[in-house]
Amino acid sequence: MKEILQDIKDYLSHYLVLFFILLFGGIAFFFFQKNPQAQIVSAFITATFYVLWGAVHHFLRGDLHLRVILEYFAVAFFGFLIIWSIIIRS
Repeated sequence: MKEILQDIKDYLSHYLVLFFILLFGGIAFFFFQKNPQAQIVSAFITATFYVLWGAVHHFLRGDLHLRVILEYFAVAFFGFLIIWSIIIRS
């Protein structure tokens, strides 16, 4: 836990950008409650920016590897897939 808090302290601006990416994605998702296509687009854009944020964050830290990008992509893909499946079921 100490390492995570230290990482956040060292890269506070990076994590603030991530916070705003996720915040605006969530706001857009709820703003478009009556428009499922717009919700899917907002979820896709949020997932895309999450992967891009991860790549830039690790590049600036100096530990960018293909494995890291694939991990961010997998999390974004499965998150998007869950949201998409919930939207099409309703």
